[in-house]
Parts: sequence; structure tokens; C-alpha cells
Amino acid sequence: MICSHKGQRGKRGTIPAPVSIGLLALGALLATNPTLAQEIPVPTPRPKFDAPVESVQEPSQTPHSETSVEARMGVPPVIHQIACPALRTGQVRGKLLAPVHDGACGSDSPLQIEAVSEVKLTGEPLSTCAMAEGLAAMSEAAKKAAQDILGTELAAIVTGPGYECRRRNRAATGKLSEHAFANALDIAGFKLADGRQVTVEADWPHLPPAEPLAEPAAEGEEAPTNDEAKPAPASERAATPEAKFLVAVRDAACGIFTTVLSPDSNTAHHAHLHFDLGCHGRDCTYLICE
Repeated sequence: MICSHKGQRGKRGTIPAPVSIGLLALGALLATNPTLAQEIPVPTPRPKFDAPVESVQEPSQTPHSETSVEARMGVPPVIHQIACPALRTGQVRGKLLAPVHDGACGSDSPLQIEAVSEVKLTGEPLSTCAMAEGLAAMSEAAKKAAQDILGTELAAIVTGPGYECRRRNRAATGKLSEHAFANALDIAGFKLADGRQVTVEADWPHLPPAEPLAEPAAEGEEAPTNDEAKPAPASERAATPEAKFLVAVRDAACGIFTTVLSPDSNTAHHAHLHFDLGCHGRDCTYLICE
């Protein structure tokens, strides 16, 4: 016996017989049970594809479980910082501050230094732990020099601010100074327990002004030099106890820091000593002591 299902071969748009029977059954069920009709969800209409792209808001792709507790509570993220052992041991007195960033300048673990080896730093400079440890060693040498040469105790060291976002020698162009990374400190003088004050500007054995050459070089010729009249080192020029003290501090610092600049280096350092831990040479072992 051959069964014929005309509903399956009807004209285009005709609902197939099995589907039509199912719809009739569903309609009868909904008519007898209105509550069931309310529970069936209504499909969400498809978005119109002719809407502007800008009007489509993408949902967040970050699940709630992947969001940190700090972010959900509005707490700023923890920034990695390096502890300073010298603070714990008391070699350095100060406090670790929040990271400082200003363009290419800055430091992740800046340290505000109040004193090193029990000697106060008047400027409470912002520097690094490595610099603070170096300054503590320099302070020990300065205390000994004050006793041996000046016959008194060292009370304080007069310093600059340490961190400062600028170029070398405050030039408009060129490389950034180590001050820009809180990796340098300038020292203008020393206060003594007996009330005296030794300053680099007034007490350093400054070089005499360079004398002009008697016969300047003609155009196109190599300029003559004053190599034969090379000045004596600062240790030989120092005539007063204050000058000898400053030279002793400079010489001790040259064994601690990678860069030490005095008034002998250039006019930009006429009134202070500059110490830093910048890298020189391929393996950072080359030292500058001027």
C-alpha cells in the first residue's frame, strides 16, 4: 500500500504536513493552558545590519572572575619596589617613597634620605638605596677627615635635592643627567660641630684662570696647547685645612662612586661636588674622578 503525503510536495510556501500538525497541537495546548504560554521565552530580535558601526557597543571581554579584587574595590595596583637593607640596619635614615615617573626621568624605588651614618643631609635628597649606601661610606670618610684635619666633629652635609629631571650640566640638549634617575647627588658644603662651615665654592683650591695664549693659531693650523703648564693636582694646591679636608673627601668618594666631579672638572661644578653611580664603559667598571 502506497501512502501519499501531498503536504510534502505542495506549492512553494506550503507548510509541510508534519510541521502543520505540530503547530496545531501546540496551539491547542496553549489554548487549554495560558500559563504555559507566558513561560515560553520570546526570541530576541536580530539587530538591523544597516545600523551604523559606531552604534554597536561591544560587551566587556573580561569575565568577572578575572578582575582583581583590588580593581573591583578601587584600590590602586601594587607597584613593585626594591627594599633598602641600609634602612633596616640604621646605616641610612629616611623613608621609601612611591615611584616617581616624569617622561624618561624617574625611579621605581626612590628614597628620601634624612641622614647617613648619623650625619644629617640638609636637603633630604631623593635618591636610591645604592646612592644612600655610598653616601654613608663617604660620610664615614668625611667624619674621619673632619677629626684628623679640622679637629672637630662633622655635624651635617649640605646637599642638593638629588632627583631632578634634567640634562647633564643643565644643557638644553644632550643626554639626561644621572640626577634624572635619582642616581646622583650634589654636595655644596659641610657643617661642623664647632659652628664652622666648609663650602666648596669658598674653600676648594680652585685653579687659577687660564691664561690666554700669546700667539693664537692661524686659520687652518692646529691650535697650540698648554700641556707644559699643566696645573698641579688639588692635593698639592690645597693650602688651608678646609681645602685639604675637601680634597680628602673628594679622594675618598672616588673609591665609592663611579663618577666624582669637583671644581677641577668644569665651571658647571664650581660650587659643588657631584657624586653618582652612572655606568661608564662596557661593563660599568670605568671610573671618572676629577
